[in-house]
Amino acid sequence: MDGMSASLSGLQTAGQGIALSANNIANLNSSGYRAKSLVQQYLPQGGVSGAALQQSQAPLPAGGSNVDLASEAVNLDAQSIAYLANLKALQVQARTLGTALDLKA
Repeated sequence: MDGMSASLSGLQTAGQGIALSANNIANLNSSGYRAKSLVQQYLPQGGVSGAALQQSQAPLPAGGSNVDLASEAVNLDAQSIAYLANLKALQVQARTLGTALDLKA
């Protein structure tokens, strides 16, 4: 896998993590809702993928969910940093490829 594909897979996985945290936060007050997290897997050829969803095994309070708002806020921060890092890497690779093509022309 080339660098651009690895960065794109990182963008996609970070986006999945952000969407999952948003869904957990949206269901914060839903009775019986169990928080979910994304299990990430590094690919042998490079990059990363969202391999599976994992439900929290924390006990459910009566009439509520087991979503921890603080944990979701930290997860959102981590996923947004991963998204921005992969975006920056993709931009650098695109700029490098553009320069190489300009030199060849």
